[in-house]
Amino acid sequence: MFEYLTSLVPGCDRNARNRPHNVEAPVTATPQPTRQPGQEQLLTPGEVASLFRVDPKTVTRWATAGRIGSIRTPGGHRRFRESEVRALLAELTNDVSRSA
Repeated sequence: MFEYLTSLVPGCDRNARNRPHNVEAPVTATPQPTRQPGQEQLLTPGEVASLFRVDPKTVTRWATAGRIGSIRTPGGHRRFRESEVRALLAELTNDVSRSA
């Protein structure tokens, strides 16, 4: 029966049921893009969100409201200057510690 079904499905591997299911593909490291000296690091909304412990959509709302500056990539995605993000984080951290 199995042989019949595999003959009907193109690309079906007849030995698939004999292989372990928990085998993962090898992970290859992707090369990091090279940065020029003096070029500022840009962060994605997800990276900024993890620093502030908020949702990435919240970071996008902050950018729309002008609370944090953003740069648009040619594809239309937002990127944030790391120095500006760290400054805002330090400012908010100092405000919380003063009020406590």
